[in-house]
Amino acid sequence: MNKVLLPALFLFGGAAAGFVVLRDSVQHNVEAKSAVTEAEASTLPAPVPVTSSQIRAASLRKEGDGHFWATAFVNGEPVRFLVDTGASLVALTKQDARKIGVDTDKMDLTAEVRTAAGRVKAAVVTIDSIEIDGVTVKNVQAVVIEKGLESSLLGMSFLNRLDGYEVTPNAIVLRQ
Repeated sequence: MNKVLLPALFLFGGAAAGFVVLRDSVQHNVEAKSAVTEAEASTLPAPVPVTSSQIRAASLRKEGDGHFWATAFVNGEPVRFLVDTGASLVALTKQDARKIGVDTDKMDLTAEVRTAAGRVKAAVVTIDSIEIDGVTVKNVQAVVIEKGLESSLLGMSFLNRLDGYEVTPNAIVLRQ
C-alpha cells in the first residue's frame, strides 16, 4: 500500500470511531423533557381533530365512438349522458326526465332551446343531485327537451359547478 495512503486511512478510521463514541455519549446524556407540564396541560383546551379535505375525482373514458359518456345517478336513478361542453345546461330526454321523477305530462314547455337540429321547446327543471363516482353536484339547472334529443347531455350547468375538470385525449377527469 502507498505510504501516504496508509496513515490517511488510520486517521480517517480514528476520526470515524471518535464520532461514534461522541454520538453514544451525547445520546446517553440527553434527557427528554415535555414542552408542557402536566399542570399546564390540564388548563389547555381539548385538541381539535384535524380532518383532511377529501378530494373526489371521476374519470370518464373516451368510448369507441370518439365521445365521452358518463353514467350518473340523477336523483338516485342511473342516467347515461353524453358529455357536452358545448351545451350550456344539462339536457334530459323526456324518457330520462320521467325516470328521475319529473312529471313530463305537466311540464311547462315555455323555454326554447337552440340545438344542433334547430330550436326546440323545453321545460326548465332543477335536478336535486347528479353523482358520478363520488363526485356530486346538488341543485343543477337543466332542461327537459320535448323531442328530438337522442340522449341526455351533461352540460356546463354541471361541469361549471365542479372544482375543475381536465380533458385529455382519452379521458375527462372531474374534480371536486
